[in-house]
Amino acid sequence: MTSLRSTHRTPLYTVLAALLSLTLSPAADPKPNPHFNIHADRMSFIDNGEIKVGVDQDLGGAITWISTPGHDNLINNNDWGRQIQLSYYSGPRPFEPDGKKTHPAWKNWAWNPIQSGDVFGHRAKVVELTNTGTAIHLVSIPMQWALDDVPGDCRFEADLKLEGPMLRVKYRLINQRADHTWYGAHNQELPAVYTVSALDHLMAYTGDQPFTGGSLTRIFKPKGQVFPWARFIATEGWVAAVGDDDWGLGICNPTVYNYLGGTSSPVKTWNSDDSPTMYISPVSTDALDHNIVFDFEVMIRAGKLTDLRDYFTAIMRPRTPPVWKFTSDRQHWVPRGCTDAGWPIKDGLKLTIAKGKTAVVDGPVQPYPAAAAPKLRLTGTWTGLAGTGHITWKKQGGDQTTQANSASFLLPVMADKETTIEVDLASAPGYDGLITQLTLWPTDQPNAEGQVIVKSIDLIGVAAKGR
Repeated sequence: MTSLRSTHRTPLYTVLAALLSLTLSPAADPKPNPHFNIHADRMSFIDNGEIKVGVDQDLGGAITWISTPGHDNLINNNDWGRQIQLSYYSGPRPFEPDGKKTHPAWKNWAWNPIQSGDVFGHRAKVVELTNTGTAIHLVSIPMQWALDDVPGDCRFEADLKLEGPMLRVKYRLINQRADHTWYGAHNQELPAVYTVSALDHLMAYTGDQPFTGGSLTRIFKPKGQVFPWARFIATEGWVAAVGDDDWGLGICNPTVYNYLGGTSSPVKTWNSDDSPTMYISPVSTDALDHNIVFDFEVMIRAGKLTDLRDYFTAIMRPRTPPVWKFTSDRQHWVPRGCTDAGWPIKDGLKLTIAKGKTAVVDGPVQPYPAAAAPKLRLTGTWTGLAGTGHITWKKQGGDQTTQANSASFLLPVMADKETTIEVDLASAPGYDGLITQLTLWPTDQPNAEGQVIVKSIDLIGVAAKGR
């Protein structure tokens, strides 16, 4: 996470550590991340009269400014770890290429290119930028957070476009790593968003009946929790940070429902440079291959809370129940206990299952009502495997995620032939309410070895709609 990275914001260290399961050194950072003067940096603005957005060309193109008529800058810029910016995670841990050592305060830190700059004070660089007045395209070279002046072995691209009171950003990571090792999946912020702390009401629908007009929930960190942010599933697929008058910013990444968020301090301030901040991030678990091209989109809209809800639910409601076609990417599904063929993904997830290993593929958090999808259609090819596989799921109980039962299916009799398997989910105990996440177990015989190509996973039934 490009979280609050300077030492005076110790709780954000905890965020980073939790995402990577790291134990950080308690030592203080001898060279804190410097503040910057947004007016002295090279800013590039777009403005349509309803919303004004600025990116900092001296900070890797991170978004450091969003304002609207009647409201000054809403983005927090207390240090280089704030803003709206990109940060990605993968192995190894520690990442110390060519004999470089991680900063003493960030021992054993993993591969982590970020958009603004590194802990030693070296800024990321924008290498290309075009601005039409209402749209920006930029390309930047990030910095490895914990290393001294080490550019990322990748590049970031961003396309910003204004649509009424909304900013739509299409982001792209293009990896160019010499290290071809498979490091598995890590949590990714898609993206990290830091606003002024006056927008201190973090609002979302977290219940088990989305899109029915149920009451929104104000999100707080559970009492006694050490981790600094609340973890929650926004079951309508959007969140908002608003002030006392219910006006603020809505955030929606249309493929991510899992969020982190909250305020770093009870102090309310509209000053962009102050330390207190509101943090929001759609978080997805994804594997980043050495050569991956990884895309996502985020929408950030200004307005009243009721208007934000109406707008985003109109976008998200038709995406239920989901359909996943593995034609060109993993769709946020992650192999565990097995490997796939790697990037580029072409014509399915091509899984290699080793003898003695229990192989699963975890789906993304993407809620849907069980009643809308009583069946699942699994299309793929099984080679060297026989017997059964099964599907497990999690579901939302009130506003809590619970584990439910599973539904089994027979593997195809004819190997090496693409087969469509229909799984009757509705007949399985516990398949009810709001399902939040599926996991595929492609074989129940871990003593066997073989290959599986998963072409698609379709939830079918009442009013099924693909994406």
